[in-house]
Amino acid sequence: MIERSGSPKNKVELESQVLCAALRQSWAVRDVNGSVTSARELYQLFPDLLPPPKPAADEASLCYYDLLGLKQQASANLVMSAFLRVAKRFLRNEKVKDNREAYCLILDAGFVLRKSRLRLSHDLFAVRHWLIQNKAIPEDGTLDVVEDLSEAVFEQLAKTQPIVSELPRLVQLLKESQFIGPAEIQALLAQTALAPEIPLERLVLDSGYVTQQEMNSLKLAEMLLDQGKITMAQFQVAIYDERTSGIRMAESLQVRGWLPVDVTEQSASKDSS
Repeated sequence: MIERSGSPKNKVELESQVLCAALRQSWAVRDVNGSVTSARELYQLFPDLLPPPKPAADEASLCYYDLLGLKQQASANLVMSAFLRVAKRFLRNEKVKDNREAYCLILDAGFVLRKSRLRLSHDLFAVRHWLIQNKAIPEDGTLDVVEDLSEAVFEQLAKTQPIVSELPRLVQLLKESQFIGPAEIQALLAQTALAPEIPLERLVLDSGYVTQQEMNSLKLAEMLLDQGKITMAQFQVAIYDERTSGIRMAESLQVRGWLPVDVTEQSASKDSS
């Protein structure tokens, strides 16, 4: 889902782009069957982008496309142009201090629709809200069929990606350090099943779950755990220090007396070579 200029698109990116285009087209022409199908397949790949609906689900009724006067299929360039046009018009006719909430909505719309993951999350929320209103899916937001869907579509919707009990070590570390939760785990497993040739590290970074610096710490922790030099509990404490105080995980392990200085120096020299 992360757009990378100059780099080839991987299978997950291509699949998501195809499904996003199908979702937006179906939504634009009010094709319920197509919307359910596309939303369900996108949810299987990116369950972290569509949390369970709140009882009121008020936020799902706001459509940023309407706010900027755009069609759902608008390109990134059109989104930017529309955002600038609407923002300039507001500033010519209104005072921000008198209508701050409306201006913030315009800023939010421009920001969200320019970011591929945020835009997909917005679209999934809005489409789910529309499908619930049209009684195409249950009120609890489950992306399932209520009626009037063909057998072929139903079979496609019935496909699910099971969560395996044994997680890859990197996913386990992300979970134990509370970088990700159940939805993100399911997303990574689904994406790995779709494109096993893509390194898990890249999927994690592309999803924005961690920074490159944090990934380096996780890879170091993976090596130290495999070698028996630290325990999982020590890793959890040290990575918590990195996330909350800015101290690198390796430094925290050393300061707490859990890891000799020469161990991280040796690993650093291996990485540089």
